[in-house]
Amino acid sequence: MNGVSAMIFSKGPSAGNARRGTAAFLVSLGLLTLLRVEILAGTKRRQPDPFTEAREKIVSLVEELKVPSVSIAVVKDGAIIWEEAFGLSHFEKKVKAAPETVYAIASATKPFTATGLMILVERGLVDLEKPANAYLKKAKLKACEGDSSAATVRRVLHHTSGIPMYWSFDFGPDSRRRAPLETTIERYGRLVNKPGESYNYSNLGYAVLESIIEEVSGRPYPEFMAAEVFAPLGLKNTTVVTAPPKGAEFAAKYSDALAPVPFCDHDTRGAGAIYSTAHDLALFCLLHLGRLQPEQKEILKPASIAAMQRTRDPEVRTSSYALGWETGKRYGFSIVTHGGVMAGCRAHLALIPSEGLAVAVLANGENVRTIQVCDWVFATLLPTYARNLAAAPSGGGPAGAPPDFRPPAEIVGAWDGLIKTHEGTIPIRLIVESGDRVELIRADQPAESRKGLSPLKPPVFDHGVLVIHFPQAFSLTDAPSRDHRTVLGLTVRGDRLTGEANLIASDMSYSLPSCIELTRAPSTKRWEP
Repeated sequence: MNGVSAMIFSKGPSAGNARRGTAAFLVSLGLLTLLRVEILAGTKRRQPDPFTEAREKIVSLVEELKVPSVSIAVVKDGAIIWEEAFGLSHFEKKVKAAPETVYAIASATKPFTATGLMILVERGLVDLEKPANAYLKKAKLKACEGDSSAATVRRVLHHTSGIPMYWSFDFGPDSRRRAPLETTIERYGRLVNKPGESYNYSNLGYAVLESIIEEVSGRPYPEFMAAEVFAPLGLKNTTVVTAPPKGAEFAAKYSDALAPVPFCDHDTRGAGAIYSTAHDLALFCLLHLGRLQPEQKEILKPASIAAMQRTRDPEVRTSSYALGWETGKRYGFSIVTHGGVMAGCRAHLALIPSEGLAVAVLANGENVRTIQVCDWVFATLLPTYARNLAAAPSGGGPAGAPPDFRPPAEIVGAWDGLIKTHEGTIPIRLIVESGDRVELIRADQPAESRKGLSPLKPPVFDHGVLVIHFPQAFSLTDAPSRDHRTVLGLTVRGDRLTGEANLIASDMSYSLPSCIELTRAPSTKRWEP
């Protein structure tokens, strides 16, 4: 994530007594699962189970962290060697989770979307080096900074195209209506950074890829994915969900206090609308390990799979995001991974291709680090991984107080300019003093009523980017909440500051970006007409 996105997430409040009294029942279901395994083993000679310790940790996770359920599947050398579920997929109905239970996988959708796009690349229908706009018919990307023609399909895949952070989640029947994707691209598809300049994780970018898939294939994204990705790989319980799911096979979603989380629709389905099972995710991982089972079809050539895991934007050295996958080193091994985080669910896919190994973890709650579960499995099977994991600092202590803000000289002063929304422009002045005073002033208000806004927490300046959280400074018709923040993410460009001004709802249901451009002013006074 870039500076803005890394600073907006916060852990929810402790559930306290709301979760007490449920742990024993949840764990009992996990233990019933273990008992079922023993019964199924019958009188056969049982081999030592390598996953005993990982299983016990998951049982404890269900009990101690109060996540309703966890489902897991492990792949090794082309076979699924462990799949099991623990806890409740539906708390109120007391439905036990099973390996066939279907969960929302949130942003773990992105490797699927990238896979679908690469199918079109192999067919010669999409060129990764062409501008994304070459394939967008109904709405085009526009550039507030840089040139939109440099926002190639490849850079959209890498999150380096300059498309800003964006999301808009619609919860329940009383929420605002989901906007058509072309409307969202028209309003928010504005490059806030030069393409190839920086990494900026963007759901909207993967919605752009969704639109490209639809325009090029002539089929709706859900239909294309079902026919070209899910069915050939034998993913029988995987789907793009566009309406509240019905049926006992779907896991309900819960907050960290075990409060039900309603179905969430959104206008970036290519970024996070797939639901799946741990079993199906394991089958998907087999494709990306190059170890397909006999009944699965090869939908991508090995060269494309390798490119998805290895190629990065050469202009952005700080990014480790390839084509739909996060890549890097973890405890001594090269890893290919992607997580998923949304209200009421968590997911993670983690692959170690050199070992023919992959883990898929799903949960229908929020208070669980699914990558940690992957670590437990890798440590079980890889002694070097286990040693490195054991030697790593445990962390997890209380967060310290945020550091004092000491602005560098290059950003000290007054900056005048505009927030450029899709509904119009808003003149502002930003004052950054050499001490700790930072102030945002709207210039379109009467002089006698102008009030400067102070940051909600200390600003952060890192790698040439200034991030400041202010109280609500403006609003949009797409932002119905009366309670949201204005978060500025500004890149220093000599005597200019440019970037994005995000409206972020207090309940995290939306983040709506607008462009911002400021130039250095001759005075630090509150305002000079």
